[in-house]
Amino acid sequence: MLTRVFVLGLLSFQPMSGYAIQHYLRLNRAEQWAAILPGSIHYALKKLAAEGLVTLKATEQTGYRTKAIYAITTAGMQEFHRLLEQIWSTPEPHYPAGLYAALTFLNVLPRQQVLAALDAHIAALQSKVEVWNRGEATQAVEIPQEMQAFVRLSFANGREHMEVDLRFLRLLRERLPELPPFSTSLPSFEEEQEE
Repeated sequence: MLTRVFVLGLLSFQPMSGYAIQHYLRLNRAEQWAAILPGSIHYALKKLAAEGLVTLKATEQTGYRTKAIYAITTAGMQEFHRLLEQIWSTPEPHYPAGLYAALTFLNVLPRQQVLAALDAHIAALQSKVEVWNRGEATQAVEIPQEMQAFVRLSFANGREHMEVDLRFLRLLRERLPELPPFSTSLPSFEEEQEE
């Protein structure tokens, strides 16, 4: 959904090529925080064109390359507004649900394997924070002045989420070796009888 939002949103500003959209998303570090891969842009443009949400406005020849310029349609603008309304009205709690699920079954895997996985998880998240910080420094130079306050706020929020996750992972890593195996039996319960 976020790929659609960005493609439609950028085209709502002005007609653009897929390459120009990719360039903007690269500057914006969208693959980092929105998981938008550069290769997905051309696929999204073709799909949006097939749905009548964007249209091929022109083609430009640059050397040996032909560049397709896309424009948003009226239906595309309506879809963009619908998606924005959906995003603004849908709360997105941040919590590592997969990790919580794995903790439920902590005793299934050997403890050393779990500790090694936690170490790898911590290292990967530390690396992500470092990349995030470098991205923030780059953004301060490359974005318009009037957007900088919102961008700084977004970077601070993202960093805070990652730091909270790192604290949790480190605490888990610290306490897990001392934690004795716990019972894997579930409490019994009576199924409710239908009347």
